[in-house]
Amino acid sequence: MRYRQFYLTLLLAFLIGNHKGFIALWRDNAGDPSIVFPYSVASLPLQDQQLVNKGIYLQSEEELHRLLEDYLS
Repeated sequence: MRYRQFYLTLLLAFLIGNHKGFIALWRDNAGDPSIVFPYSVASLPLQDQQLVNKGIYLQSEEELHRLLEDYLS
């Protein structure tokens, strides 16, 4: 079991989520967000708000850049 958790940690590179109502980025399973963006989750369409509130896991910087471009523009 321990190895499985370690393997999953390696796969998780980025997490986009909600931090105190703002879009935030966590890297490598960190406890605190690496970046909190000055964009309110409430400003997103309802479906995107729900995704951000659940947490969006991304495995590449390309996916991260694409998502942030959509959400922050």
